Amino acid sequence: MPRLGWSVRLTRSIQVKDGPTLRTLNDAREYMLDHLPEEDQARASWQKAAELLLAAANGLDDVGAATGQVELALFLQAKWALPKD
Repeated sequence: MPRLGWSVRLTRSIQVKDGPTLRTLNDAREYMLDHLPEEDQARASWQKAAELLLAAANGLDDVGAATGQVELALFLQAKWALPKD
């Protein structure tokens, strides 16, 4: 039986630039809710990350998919933060 819940570890740790290291589904969830402005939380990449994190915590999807989506959302977050020329 798969291990369920927010304490499940991500498939690899994610070091957020100038931020925490995300090690569990809950770390990623808390980062999204506590560190991201609402307008960023509403972006499609973070919405997908939230869906996959919830599904992984409930045992409905694999943790690898959630981990990859959080990494993608963080990458895109960094691109949005770049100054426009």
